[in-house]
Amino acid sequence: MMKNSYLSMIVLYCLHKINGERTIYSILHLLNGKKSSQTIQDAHIFNLTTFFSTFPLLKRAELDMYIDILNKQGFVSTNAEQSYCVTSVGLKQLEEYFKPNPIPANLNGWKFHNLTDLFWERLSLAIQVISHLKNRNSKYLPIQKSKEHHKWLKGYLYKCKLSKDELAEKLYDELVACLETMDGLDPSIFVKRVTGYQIIGLTEAQAADQFDMDEEAYHIQFLSILHYMLEKVGTKQGDFPLLSCMIEDKKRATPLTESSNRTFNLLQMGYRLEEIAQMRKLKKNTIEDHLVEIALNIPNFDISAFVNIDKQKEIKMAINSVSSKQLKHIRELVPDVDYFEIRLVLAKGGEKK
Repeated sequence: MMKNSYLSMIVLYCLHKINGERTIYSILHLLNGKKSSQTIQDAHIFNLTTFFSTFPLLKRAELDMYIDILNKQGFVSTNAEQSYCVTSVGLKQLEEYFKPNPIPANLNGWKFHNLTDLFWERLSLAIQVISHLKNRNSKYLPIQKSKEHHKWLKGYLYKCKLSKDELAEKLYDELVACLETMDGLDPSIFVKRVTGYQIIGLTEAQAADQFDMDEEAYHIQFLSILHYMLEKVGTKQGDFPLLSCMIEDKKRATPLTESSNRTFNLLQMGYRLEEIAQMRKLKKNTIEDHLVEIALNIPNFDISAFVNIDKQKEIKMAINSVSSKQLKHIRELVPDVDYFEIRLVLAKGGEKK
């Protein structure tokens, strides 16, 4: 039933973390993976990066329905227009629900949202094609229809320079080595989706049904396995040459959105904010949004050129003296700073942990 669904509990969990300081639609933007500065900053400030872009197809009407059900159950109470706080009953429900169904530790939507679909599509196609090559069978329909993926695979097979049998064996060994070290996740959740020679992979709905799982819970488990694989393959490329090669051309040096990455490159070349805005024909506040994203994601990025050290101290004191993460409440205590400066300090971890 919808009221007991995994997704409704994720929505309740997000409401708990946000604690009435944003509207319910900030959760929608988070789960959809909206690349706005506000959503990216909220994901970090409220420690919800895990869920970024995990439900890109969730609709506003569906979220409204979940909120309505949570409200009727007494799990949430109205805080302001389109804003809710989780009640003590709701907190108890969260604890009881996630105790046997914990949020997987490997889930990392923010870090891997740009790679997850691509990795799965390439990997599933490669497994299917290599499986059929090994069995000398050329009569099959590719599981992925994208011509771009087909072109990529031709280049991949050429680059590997292995015989059909060697390639199949080495890819199998890498997959086993990668999946067998997982804790708390069942590798068969991944395996059931794979199509190969005389084997047809299940859809997400079919797999969820076979595992007797809520479809959204299965979806999160499956994503977590892909995220685990991406983390493992990314950190130990030498151990997984065939798997790491599947994402090598798409990995970015920084986890920034494309536009913020351009701004970051110009900053590194010594250009000022006003110059960058003029060069890129963007508003200054858009460039400021990029800076906040850079501060959130680049550990050694120094913000002192934009907020002097004394102001940073004032802002941190203000942040630590109020329970709210709403900018207006922080600014009331330090009226001589602007919102951009507060956002930068928050982005660099100025909030109370």
